[in-house]
Amino acid sequence: MASLRHLGCLFVLLTSTVLSQAAPTAQEIIAKARSAALKEPTSADQVKGLHFEVKVTDLDKKSTGLTILDLAAPQSRRQISYSPDFFVESITATNGLEGWVSTHELRPGGRQENKIIEFKQVARMKDSTVSDLSFFQAPAPNAGSAELLGTNQVDGKKVYSIEYKYLSGFSTIRHFDTRSYELVATDEIMPDGKLQRQVVKELSWVAGISFAKREEIYIDGKKIAEAVYEKISINPEVSEASFAFPVR
Repeated sequence: MASLRHLGCLFVLLTSTVLSQAAPTAQEIIAKARSAALKEPTSADQVKGLHFEVKVTDLDKKSTGLTILDLAAPQSRRQISYSPDFFVESITATNGLEGWVSTHELRPGGRQENKIIEFKQVARMKDSTVSDLSFFQAPAPNAGSAELLGTNQVDGKKVYSIEYKYLSGFSTIRHFDTRSYELVATDEIMPDGKLQRQVVKELSWVAGISFAKREEIYIDGKKIAEAVYEKISINPEVSEASFAFPVR
């Protein structure tokens, strides 16, 4: 029979092992994720804007359209989506103060409809832009928080899941590989309450920064599409007028 003294030593050893295997904090994970995504710690410092051109295909590899996304610090955002036949253009944009949606039929005499976006959605769009341009950083203390939800399995990989929550109501969950700390997937709740997950299948490097090159898109666990980022550019020339409401 083991003595109490030996049992005490065993307890100390077990406790030390548990403590040494404790999960890192959200801030520690974020720091390592940024390190994995940036060739140099200062790689993202000069990024004031981003431009993406994304081709989306369905499960049969047929195009569902082209999306162009422009982001400009601190809070401007514009998404232009084209139908597969390029007959319809839809623009959703905000300069952080106001937001709007414009739908335009690209044919002679085609209809155009412009709508104002309500303030709550503008605030969420603004924080979405801040989040996208932060390169995984937590929200500012007066703007929101980042919380480690625990570990999960995503796309066959063990991940740390961190929820980024903003006071505007915008939130997103990023899943980082527990070994490489690369981004594995991003979750967002859609306006209809469904969960959209974008699983990163391929990465590319632009000016020392890692971006998703190819993603699989799931809604409530069902794959619906694949997105390929055909063009990614940093600090594109986009005028502020591009984010302002088109008609007064």
